[in-house]
Parts: sequence; structure tokens; C-alpha cells
Amino acid sequence: MDKEQARFILRSFRPDGADAADPGFAEALHLAAEDRELGEWLARERAQDAQFSRALQSLAIPESLREEILSGLAAERGEVPPPHDELDRAFMTALSELSPPEELRGELLVAMSPGVKMKRPFPWFRVALPLAAAAGFALAFFLGQPGAPLPQQATIKPVRIEAVQAGFIKTFNAPDFSLEEKNPDHESLFTHLRGRSLPCPGCDPIPAGLQKVPSLGCRELVIDGKRGSLICFDRGADGIVHLIIFRRADVSCEVPVGGKPSFNQTGPWAVASWGTADDVFILVSDVEVAQLSALF
Repeated sequence: MDKEQARFILRSFRPDGADAADPGFAEALHLAAEDRELGEWLARERAQDAQFSRALQSLAIPESLREEILSGLAAERGEVPPPHDELDRAFMTALSELSPPEELRGELLVAMSPGVKMKRPFPWFRVALPLAAAAGFALAFFLGQPGAPLPQQATIKPVRIEAVQAGFIKTFNAPDFSLEEKNPDHESLFTHLRGRSLPCPGCDPIPAGLQKVPSLGCRELVIDGKRGSLICFDRGADGIVHLIIFRRADVSCEVPVGGKPSFNQTGPWAVASWGTADDVFILVSDVEVAQLSALF
């Protein structure tokens, strides 16, 4: 064994001496003891290794490191969705609230018709697009912050009740869906909603079939700039029922007042809707309409 081979072997020599009994390491150590240059090199290597070991020992390991590593490995295997930060949530919320203009379909069909030539105006959008994108992204982030005030122009046009139902389904199916306040007591949730100036049942009672059902929690529900409330009730084996409440002035609809609600089935969701002079109520559950109507 020459000095270069000894250096190559001794670079992996463990500081605690656990490799000293290995024949390869033993021969390299014997050579380092006889050769002064090699011995000095080994001493410097051991000093650097000890310094690096002390530096590692001084580092504080975060308590959440193990969970973060396991979550990252699980996400790579596709077992859990990746976590979302506040910016991701704001962006997804803004996208879920977008609705195409009603005339868009007709304009697309006209543009696709053979023989139709569309005038191409000066491409101002190329100049304005970066500014509009920046402003829209900033607005999406602004609207996504809890408790952020909404721009005045967002409250001018009422939202259709179908958009409210669709907006709830998108929000509920989002991977980061959560409830702001969790409590089985209804009144505690109503107090939370009032504190945020959100609509809540108040003197308008919830359906009789839910009055003794424990609640899961509640949260704000923003659809097309309109602020509403979502209250979830846990019916055990019969599933979860979601009560959506918006102010009457914010929703464009014709719903029964003072009588039995109207019912419809939207895919797997049974929907009941009714109203009062001040609010519009929508009850949604992943059941058949007959099961939902039994709550009234």
C-alpha cells in the first residue's frame, strides 16, 4: 500500500476508532505512523472531522422535521396532496369564483364560423396584460386574506343562486378546505358569525331536523365578491349537512318564503332553498332529495 492508497482509505476512517480493527484501515494507520507527512495529514483530517462533528451537534433540530420529511415522502408517492400556503389558497379561491360572461359562447361560435373575418384591433392587451395580471393577482391575494374588506364595486351585482351552489361545491372539494370555528354548539357558531358581520340564522330558526344535531363548525363563504356563511352539521351515519346563508340583497333568485323550501338534485348533491325578507338559505347534502326533505 502506498501513501495515496492510504489517504483514500483513511478519508473514511470514523472518528470514534470503530474501523481500527479492519485489516485495510490497520495497514493504512500503520503506514501513517511510520510516514511523518502522512501522519501529519491524518492529524489535520481528524481535527477537521472533529470540528465538523461539533458543529453538527450544536445545530437544533426542529421538532416538526420528522413529520415534514414523512409528509414530503408521502406526497412524492401520491398518498397525500401537497400542502398549500396562503398565496395558493387565495389564488384557488379567486379562480373558483370566476364565471365566464354569458355572451362568451356566442362570440366563440361566431369566430369559429367559416368565412367570418374578425377585425384585429391594435393589440393594446399586449401592453396592458402585465399590469392587469399583476393587479388581478394582487386582488386575488387580497380577497383571500381572512377578514379582508371587499372592494365596493364587488357588491353591486347580485350573484345567481346557481353560482352560490356551484361555488360552495368548489370550495368544499378544494384540497385545503377547512372550517374557521369548530364547535358542536350552534349558538357558539352563530356568535362567531355575528362577530365577523356575516349572516346567520338569528331569529330565523334552522330546519327542525337539525336543531338537535351537533354542529361541526362554520366559516365565511365568498362567492363572486359576496360574503356568506357556511355552517356544517354532523348527522353521523346519515352524513354531513351544509347550511349556506347569504343576504337577500346579494343573491338573485326566486325562493319560497314562509313555506316549504324548493328541492332539486345536482349530481350527488340534494339541495333545498328557501328565504326570508333578509336572507337566502341553501341546505346541501350528499344524499337523495327525500332524505333532505325529511329534515323540514
